[in-house]
Amino acid sequence: MARVQVIVATYAGKGGPRAAVMGGDGFEAGPTDAGKYVLASVGKHSSSRYRDWSRIRWGSLLRERGGQLQVQHDGRWVRLGSLTPVTREQIMDYHQSLYGTAKIPERWVFNDFGHVTCYFFKDRNGNRQLDANEKIHGEFFHTTPPDEAATAQGLPVTLAPSHGCIHVKPVEIDEMIKKGYMKRGNTIEIHSYDEGLPALEKDAKGTKPFEVHFYPGRDTILILGSKPPAPPAGR
Repeated sequence: MARVQVIVATYAGKGGPRAAVMGGDGFEAGPTDAGKYVLASVGKHSSSRYRDWSRIRWGSLLRERGGQLQVQHDGRWVRLGSLTPVTREQIMDYHQSLYGTAKIPERWVFNDFGHVTCYFFKDRNGNRQLDANEKIHGEFFHTTPPDEAATAQGLPVTLAPSHGCIHVKPVEIDEMIKKGYMKRGNTIEIHSYDEGLPALEKDAKGTKPFEVHFYPGRDTILILGSKPPAPPAGR
């Protein structure tokens, strides 16, 4: 019997602009790459490209010793200035803009990729495993510091455009991970900006295998699954 797909869940998602533009941070923002991928892993992102705020992973412990800020990085305490050029004043100003108080927090809440990142890759040989000749795609599903702050304060979350990644609400990315939608080996498909949403039946009881479909022109993520079998007819 052929598999029938249904829409198991719908989430908000925000990709990059349709055409490349220069972002306010000095980095180019472009359209999210269309294609079929496989989810590789889920973790906390560290970026040397966005060194100022994102080399330090989200949630890393901060402390002050002898008038010097230190951060726990890769299992050991190091001088904050050895990882990022941002100053104490910049940290306090950023915390003020996010949470309304100018302070040095106990944990790093400034990583541009938020508390969790979902990585995917082009599966060239079809074995659904990240092999030596394959690499993580340069765009990810992730949250952002403003959306993390809004969520922590019980405020509405309005996703902003990305540089090409897919921005997701913190609560919703956690749900996708918990329910097994964002699981290693699952299919990820990024559609074109002009493609509309499919006319499929909605059924929250749909079963795996799950597929994650992002429609950048509709700011929508659909989780597709298999239509559950019909209950046996009564006698």
